[in-house]
Amino acid sequence: MRALNVLLALLVSFLIAALVFEGGLRLLGMGPQTRINRFDPDFGWSKTPDSSARRSTREFDVTYAINGLGLRDDPMKDPGKPAGTFRVLFLGDSFVLGYTVNREDLFVDVLETWWKREGRPVDCVNAGTEGWSTDQEVLWYQKHGRDFTPDVVVLCPYENDLYWNGQAAYLRFPKPRIEPDGSKEKRLLADPGPEPALKRLAIGNLLLRDAPPDWSPDGKLRVLAEWSAYFHATPDVMVDAYARTKGALLALKSEVENRGARLVVAPIPNKACVQDDARSALEETIARTGLVARLRRSIVGGEAPAALAPDRWSTDEPVDRVLSMCKDLAIESVDARPALRAAAAQGEELYYRSDWHFNPAGNRAFARFLHDELDRLGAFPVGLAAKTPEELPPEAPAPFLRTWMIVFGALWLGLSVVYRLTYPKDALWKGPAICGGMLALIFAIALGGGALLGHLSPALGQMLGIVFVAVVVSFLLIKLGKRLGTVFELLWCFTRRGHWYLMPLVVVLLTVGSLLVVAASSPLVAPFIYTLF
Repeated sequence: MRALNVLLALLVSFLIAALVFEGGLRLLGMGPQTRINRFDPDFGWSKTPDSSARRSTREFDVTYAINGLGLRDDPMKDPGKPAGTFRVLFLGDSFVLGYTVNREDLFVDVLETWWKREGRPVDCVNAGTEGWSTDQEVLWYQKHGRDFTPDVVVLCPYENDLYWNGQAAYLRFPKPRIEPDGSKEKRLLADPGPEPALKRLAIGNLLLRDAPPDWSPDGKLRVLAEWSAYFHATPDVMVDAYARTKGALLALKSEVENRGARLVVAPIPNKACVQDDARSALEETIARTGLVARLRRSIVGGEAPAALAPDRWSTDEPVDRVLSMCKDLAIESVDARPALRAAAAQGEELYYRSDWHFNPAGNRAFARFLHDELDRLGAFPVGLAAKTPEELPPEAPAPFLRTWMIVFGALWLGLSVVYRLTYPKDALWKGPAICGGMLALIFAIALGGGALLGHLSPALGQMLGIVFVAVVVSFLLIKLGKRLGTVFELLWCFTRRGHWYLMPLVVVLLTVGSLLVVAASSPLVAPFIYTLF
């Protein structure tokens, strides 16, 4: 029995350590994300109707609400178009879905609001789905899109669509493909089953991380396979993918025209096509010319791989390729790069630093571009010209900032009340002043540090985050000094005696005691530790 109790004590200790590690990974932004997709035998996966989810990172906090038709849009009883309404349907992936913004900041909804402010009865339908490539978007339109009877269909492909149009699976999900002649490939899609339960944890995501396919431009260097679309000379891995992409565009053109609608293709450019700093970061990532590589070459010599010479690849190649295909197929297309570059030249950040999707400003810039281009193309009938020309609707307040303001206010009020109850003889102003000052310092360091990391590359930012955690832990261990021996001795004593049921309480008491010891020995960190209590 004693051996069993000792084993249970060890197990409980392991579980407590795992929980601490899980919490640390989530604080570093490495936790699992909420899923809104389900297996679909026609498209590989689709959004779950009548569902909602929230995703939060240090860059954005987004809530998704999916209506009964499986769209991130207003509630709809059916796909029928209201009488007297001009309808624009948007096809695309996570950019159209609005992976990183709430609906009031998404270009699809910004456009609808803008057009209605101008007196135009325009209804925008958002058919974007996370992870979809062009073939899935076309097949969805063939099966469901026609029921919405759109007047204009706007396809917004992204660069990685080119590679994935040639693949029969995307990560764990199978996906359909379109043949080069525009027909659907005859193949049944098998349900991959539920995701492993372990992947619902940050630890599971770390251990079971899906490795994306890679490719080599020279037989030595390995890069993401979808980056093969950057190369001017068509790589072998992209020959079939390009043919199938063209077939998908051909199929969509035929379907849209047969329904009496108008098709416009508006490729969404990679951040590296728009902002110089992003282009440099991507070039360093692909060519592996980061700090470590540069230091290594400076010591041992050598040049960047010849396969990655600037004249052999370009971040603009995917957009140029799509526009060229549209020209060959006589499909109307528009190029957003000049407009987005002009906005970036004015100092606007259009994409998130780590995520690389549009931020609210990027969505608004893309909305402004589409608004002007669709008018230039005459996509609207004469009767739908703007009755009262309006400027772009005002930007919605940042929910991220609102959230922090609410948290700060709640903590300030709570701590001030506790201080007053604890020290009733102090001046009335003293509690709010002390608590507000401590919270202001903590929030300034936390938010300022987050903003600083946001201006670094994702890999460097994550590495610095890990280094920061390691420094903090080392500082705590140094401050505890010889007391660590006492802590471990006490833990080992409870373990040997088999008091497994007391382990959580012991760990909590030792943690609180250790923090108080560190606070008493270091006045610089004392305010931060005392704020925790």
